[in-house]
Amino acid sequence: MLLKMPKSSFQLAISAVAALATLSLHGCWVTAPHPDAQALVKPGPQWEAPLPAEETNRVASMAAWWAGWGDTVLTDLQAKALQDNTSLAQAAARIAQARADAASAGAALWPSVDLRVVYASTRSPLQPPPVKQSYAIGGLDARWELDLFGGASITRSGAQARVEARENEWQDARISLSAEVANAYVALRTCEIQQDILQKVANSQTLTQKLFQQRIGAGFISAVEMAQSNTLLANALTQLQQQKTECAITVKSLVVLTGMPEPELRSLLATRAAQMPQPASFVVESVPAKVLLQRPDMRAALQNLTAAASEVGVADARRYPSLSLMGAVGRYTYSINGQNQQGNSWFFGPVLDLPLFDAGTRRAALDNANARYEEMLAAFKQKTLLAVKEVEEALLRLDAANQNLLQQQKIDEAQNIAMQASEAGLKAGSYSVLEREEVRRQQLTSQHQKLMLQRDQAAAWIALYKAVGGDWQAETKQE
Repeated sequence: MLLKMPKSSFQLAISAVAALATLSLHGCWVTAPHPDAQALVKPGPQWEAPLPAEETNRVASMAAWWAGWGDTVLTDLQAKALQDNTSLAQAAARIAQARADAASAGAALWPSVDLRVVYASTRSPLQPPPVKQSYAIGGLDARWELDLFGGASITRSGAQARVEARENEWQDARISLSAEVANAYVALRTCEIQQDILQKVANSQTLTQKLFQQRIGAGFISAVEMAQSNTLLANALTQLQQQKTECAITVKSLVVLTGMPEPELRSLLATRAAQMPQPASFVVESVPAKVLLQRPDMRAALQNLTAAASEVGVADARRYPSLSLMGAVGRYTYSINGQNQQGNSWFFGPVLDLPLFDAGTRRAALDNANARYEEMLAAFKQKTLLAVKEVEEALLRLDAANQNLLQQQKIDEAQNIAMQASEAGLKAGSYSVLEREEVRRQQLTSQHQKLMLQRDQAAAWIALYKAVGGDWQAETKQE
């Protein structure tokens, strides 16, 4: 069975097809904005904050930076976290979704072919004699929408940009996870060392209280001094208990981040208990633009902007005519009261969809897509400024921590000398135990200050690692 068109209508359709094909061949495709990273990312020519000095004995490449810390527990925790983390699993699922969308967009450029089988049987008793009819049709239907104005190609490009955005978002999530694990680990080791220091302070206060109890009986100290000693001891014991609680809470955080059972995690942590990890340094690129463009979150934002730009082209393409080629071939069987008729059927022809009037719907859709693109463009520029701020802040905090540590080391040395002098004085009889314990507590306070600065230094390195894009270039894409 052949579907026939009047000759004049058929000629008109062929003429329209030829005209549209000619327009397409002459390059009348719609255009979409093309975000250029080099043009959009324009920070200053150099960082305003000082770059970290290279320590040749501890500089590690970004690819092996965590290993450069020399802490096997930290590297084990990093590996565990990357194996089983819900945030990474969600990001990986979004990659799979984007890849499926890209495959669908690419398939739209090709013809679609469907197998169709239809069978129906009817019996009508309204007019004598009753008529029983049945028919069966089986065949192939095909449709191909020609990409005359580039809308389908732009859709495919936008879908591929979303795939790359999701992949970069996975990398950003991985880097953020690594930084979070490291921060929690540093916090735990800091907490453990603080706990040791507070235990020593409590021991010193306990000894002082015992000496005071001996002296108050002999009338050498007043009740006020004894009360003050009791208060200091109670405060030390309270702080010690609070510190133990904070350490336990931090372990819970590492359980969530790594997915490890708590007994297994505690067993691993015990292999290097109360030892502060020492971060290795790395070289920061002096050109800000290069640093920003290696950040996976910036690359993801750029790809999302590219995808938004493609939506402008798609909306523009929908304002123009569309042309599809349709065809079908099949076999049919028709039966009336047992009389059968069989045959082959086919048809082929163009389908032209010519927008005439939509009260401005398509134009509004294009304006909407342009507005969304401008919004995302402004957001990308804002993200660039924030990224510069993150790097600058991390550099400033790192420089401050380094300078403060140098000063604190001098204080530590002086406190150590004072402690040695108090021990010597105690042996010589020129110092009392109470005086020695007072010097010991001052030394412990100095150690606590140094610990806090070491924690700040490690946190600044971790923040800088994240701010410059981490080690994503050394990793393969998530499959």
